[in-house]
Amino acid sequence: MVFSDYRPYTPGDDTRNLDWGIYLRLDRLILRLFEEEADLPVYFFVDASASMAFGEPSKFDFARRVAAALAYLALLDHDRVSVVAWADGIARELPVRRGNAQTWPVFRFLQGLASGGRTDLQAALRSYFGGRRPRGLVILLSDFLDEGGFAPAANFLRQFRHEVFAMQVLSPQEVKPDLPEEVVLVDAESGVADAVRVTPALLAEYAEAQDEHCREIESVCRSGGWTYLRARTDAPFEELMLQLLREQGVLK
Repeated sequence: MVFSDYRPYTPGDDTRNLDWGIYLRLDRLILRLFEEEADLPVYFFVDASASMAFGEPSKFDFARRVAAALAYLALLDHDRVSVVAWADGIARELPVRRGNAQTWPVFRFLQGLASGGRTDLQAALRSYFGGRRPRGLVILLSDFLDEGGFAPAANFLRQFRHEVFAMQVLSPQEVKPDLPEEVVLVDAESGVADAVRVTPALLAEYAEAQDEHCREIESVCRSGGWTYLRARTDAPFEELMLQLLREQGVLK
């Protein structure tokens, strides 16, 4: 409980909060007001869809590592931590944990996750926040390769007035693919295969489409006052964490 303000005493108020020092000086009954300082709920949403298994190291492993590091810091700060693995809904959920003694249960939960299924962030958010959840910080770790797009999920989440941090995880192999001239591309989530002739023009078109996809997600985040960060899995992990803490201010 932290002090908030004063107000005149009225019959029925709790006399334990009377300021007797003011009464002795001014002969007036003044009540001290307090507010409960609540801990911050932190919701980790780790994308466990099939597309996250791509890359070396995989985007899924990278996202789990980031979640583990940030969850550790949140638990040290006595925040309430929940971890959700999602694909086309909630795959697995670790209920609220609090205190640094819960670090290892969180680590074991993340280690035990597996990737698979399609990406549908909106379905996962509706399933989780459809019930009554207190306001907090929502941390989204995903490649955001969602056929439905990011905007519908963001519009749904915006209703609850959470703080949001979105990290878009990319692998170097998808940022700049090294492919033979003739290749069969298979969608990791739908299984649809397509024979493709790789040309410089096609690679340039792909790079432009990927950049537009990233800019769209960033634009949606910025318009909502959310924090956005694009991270490659080959980035030095320690430097990334320092950037998160110092520049982005993800966890205060």
